[in-house]
Amino acid sequence: MMNAMTNLPLHARRVVSIRPVSATGWTAMTGDRRATHAGAAANYHYITRTRGEDARGVIDFRSRDDLVASGLELPASHPKWAVEEGRIWRELDAATDAMPADVVRAWHVVVSLPAVRDSDDWIDIVRDYADGIAAWGPAVAWAIHARGDGAGGWAIPPHAHLLMTTRVWKHEARHGETVGSWSGPAMRERLHSRWLEKLPLAMRDNAISPYQVGVTTRAHPDCSRLMALFGPRTPTSAPAKISKSRRRRYRIRKGDETSSGLSS
Repeated sequence: MMNAMTNLPLHARRVVSIRPVSATGWTAMTGDRRATHAGAAANYHYITRTRGEDARGVIDFRSRDDLVASGLELPASHPKWAVEEGRIWRELDAATDAMPADVVRAWHVVVSLPAVRDSDDWIDIVRDYADGIAAWGPAVAWAIHARGDGAGGWAIPPHAHLLMTTRVWKHEARHGETVGSWSGPAMRERLHSRWLEKLPLAMRDNAISPYQVGVTTRAHPDCSRLMALFGPRTPTSAPAKISKSRRRRYRIRKGDETSSGLSS
């Protein structure tokens, strides 16, 4: 989603943004990213820079050259089929295609990464963040994008996309049903605050205060509760830990080579 006053991408304007994925998004966007607002599979192919199809046709983002790494985080009790490339997101679309256009299928989270760190640090912080979400039950696909400008700066500043289902994805009687604890405001605040916990103080302050792009606009979402948590000081104690997922798959792209890893 673009601000009406600027064409800057989200990661250039705020350090964390959370937007819903629904068929309504098809009419709200133009250009090659249009489908990413409509379906989960399109979102998946967009963030991972891959090719696929959905009800709207072929989706191909292989020409984008900014993919650093991508992966999938799942809860400890995930079934074996869940690690198949893109399957969760295709099935999510199939389960919700007959529903009203404004039905939220998933969250698409966009977060800025500290530019002073390298790709290994980015992967660690994003995987840890995604793993913490997956421990609650959702499936979370993630991808890191960045591209240097050849002069020590960034043509595309480092940022990450995370796609999180708001619906039951396992094959059971409730397959496709909304999970209230994944889709409500409490989850949005959790997604926002847990990312802030991982950021340098300057980036954290930017996320909980109004930002300036031609005209002052309120930070999104309304972060008054987060301000109380993260104010001008670093929290004195670490956040409570939740159970980790046990299987984590990822791919790293460096130059023309792609490597993969699996940890438990």
